[in-house]
Amino acid sequence: KDAGFVETLLELIKKSGQKNSTIYKKANISKQHFSKLINNPNATITKPVAVALALALELDLKQTRDLIGRAGYALTNSSIFDVIIMYFIEQGNYDLFEINAALFEFDQSLLGA
Repeated sequence: KDAGFVETLLELIKKSGQKNSTIYKKANISKQHFSKLINNPNATITKPVAVALALALELDLKQTRDLIGRAGYALTNSSIFDVIIMYFIEQGNYDLFEINAALFEFDQSLLGA
């Protein structure tokens, strides 16, 4: 069995050399929500939260797909939300506020929690 979402997330944070607090703040996730995610193996991780954490880590498209896949999600060309996320990752733009503005323009779920 492969490592799960939380285990992989914590390993990626460690490899990045950043603090957990830096990542959850960049992902626009509260300390309480982040703590619940990493301490409760049965916690439900929504796709917007999983994607926000991948963006906070500034993962490339392959790494993002791997991380969110561990939470049971995928990025496809048939979803406006996914196309917007992939566009920003491919452009190397990880600014959550710019991405949320684009998502809002297309009436999509916003990132963060």
